[in-house]
Amino acid sequence: MARVAGRYAAVSMFSGSGGMDLGAEQTKRVRVVWANDIEPWAVETYKRNLGRYIVAEDIADLEVPDVPCDILLAGPPCQDYSTLWNHDGLKTARGNLFRHVARFLDALRPAAFVLENVPGLLSANHGAAWTLVRHALRSPSSFVTSPREAPGVRYDLSAQVIDMADLGVPQNRERLIVIGVRRDLRIRPPMIPEPFAGHHRTVADALDRDPIPDDAPNHERGLDSPEVVKRLKLIPPGANYEVIPQGHPSAVKGLISHVYRRLDPNKPAYTMISGGGGGTHGYHHAEPRRLSNREKARLQGFPDDFVFEHGPVRNRASAYARVRRQIGNAVPPPAAKEIVGALTQVLLAAGVPPRKADELAAARRNAGTASHPERLAERRAAGQ
Repeated sequence: MARVAGRYAAVSMFSGSGGMDLGAEQTKRVRVVWANDIEPWAVETYKRNLGRYIVAEDIADLEVPDVPCDILLAGPPCQDYSTLWNHDGLKTARGNLFRHVARFLDALRPAAFVLENVPGLLSANHGAAWTLVRHALRSPSSFVTSPREAPGVRYDLSAQVIDMADLGVPQNRERLIVIGVRRDLRIRPPMIPEPFAGHHRTVADALDRDPIPDDAPNHERGLDSPEVVKRLKLIPPGANYEVIPQGHPSAVKGLISHVYRRLDPNKPAYTMISGGGGGTHGYHHAEPRRLSNREKARLQGFPDDFVFEHGPVRNRASAYARVRRQIGNAVPPPAAKEIVGALTQVLLAAGVPPRKADELAAARRNAGTASHPERLAERRAAGQ
């Protein structure tokens, strides 16, 4: 990817531990200047690995930050649109968080945005959820009934269901990617390239070719009970609980194929999820045990020096659960790099100018106060 002078300023919502933001910055065309998440340990992870410009508060309690924004990045919580769970969509508070995406689009009016969610968004509430979300993203000003006198901002959209394995992630993980480009730019949103379609990276590529050192961070092992280890020894790579005959002492009941499913080393991993009960941790192909979080991070495309924080906990299992949630909720950085890279190419071709380094640095320095009106007023009064 060719280097360009300057970078686009990005604002990130529902940033989690920073997977999408890391991938965006890896394009060398984007600098994230403000980020937000409500989950405290994800925020600590973000601060450790990416920067301290993330604000740890409920998005509903924040004003839109006073920072430059060319690209808005958003990954609102998606469990309520997932076909694995209740599919409650618009009935829940989490399912309505997209309204804040519309609020930010109306106020910041970036040249473009990227929204990531589960494909279930398209069918939740018998299609009503997607109809409403699409309206909010196309015409955010009318959706939030902005009192601005200026004409409302409008976006042209593309919506693609993408398997992250086609973008270089060693994991089959289907996600809905919505890209919007501001209509006055008179350019179409890019189609997302799929450079790894037909030749996916495999579990063996991710875990076996360069083994993880025993002392690597977040590389917890030995958390399974003897009963689980015994059960996993009966299951070959690529298979799940169903191979154990009914009536066997190690037999279990399951609702989804992930239950006690061991990885196939010759294929991408199945989707790493953020939570769930026994039997859903993801299981190693060569050893009878659950995957460590470091192994899951590799299957999501995080570098080994990206350390996930978990804070003080009573035991290793609690630490594992806190980190598991961060990794399972993340946008894989290699996928984000491909998606945001394609978007920046379109913006550059349309003549949208990147910003200078000093402007981006100043925005990051002010990120902590940019979304609090009283502190923003104090800065302005001081001439900052």
